[in-house]
Amino acid sequence: MKNKKNKKQYKKLQEEQINKENRQVEEQADTKDNNSVKKESIMQEKKNKQNIDNTKKNSEEIKNATKQIFKQIIIAISIMLYFIIINYAYEHMKTDRLINDIKIFSGAFLVLGIYFLEKAYKNEKLNSLIYSIESFVLSAHSLSILYVITRFNFDFRLYLLTSSYIFSIYYILKSIIIYTKGERQYLKSLSDIPEIVKKEKPVVKKATKKRNNKNGKEKC
Repeated sequence: MKNKKNKKQYKKLQEEQINKENRQVEEQADTKDNNSVKKESIMQEKKNKQNIDNTKKNSEEIKNATKQIFKQIIIAISIMLYFIIINYAYEHMKTDRLINDIKIFSGAFLVLGIYFLEKAYKNEKLNSLIYSIESFVLSAHSLSILYVITRFNFDFRLYLLTSSYIFSIYYILKSIIIYTKGERQYLKSLSDIPEIVKKEKPVVKKATKKRNNKNGKEKC
């Protein structure tokens, strides 16, 4: 009788232990599930933040590209107006006064180029360096107008017209380059979003595989 009672008590103790272990396993599984849900929610929040940051960057890049293109168009129009003014002055002014006016314009372009060069040196900006080179080229071209015409017997109006066309074509090409560069950066930022999603997906799959393996071992 005593042996039977001991056996029953032993079985009860075993059942209680098994129940406790099962409860502990279930609690651990629940905590793991909660942790995985939290991780997934954190990953989703990070993903949303990255998407918001990318959209902000894209909008800023588009704004900067449009501003740069607008600047190039204004510069091209102002240079064309400059050559039109010189052409008008050649027809209605004396040569001495025209030479002095051209010298004043070339000196102004030279000062502008030095200003942009100092700005590029201080701020380390490529745009300022490009503007300084363009100003120096325009200053040198202005000074060489009368020399080239007298040396090679060119027509003044035709020479200025071709000069204005060359500068305009240059700024149009520059605007196209700025636009294509901005569009490439925009497309690159959009292509980065699926790469982030691809990198995040395998982490979730590995976690689920580990969880299934642990549950299988506990059941066994």
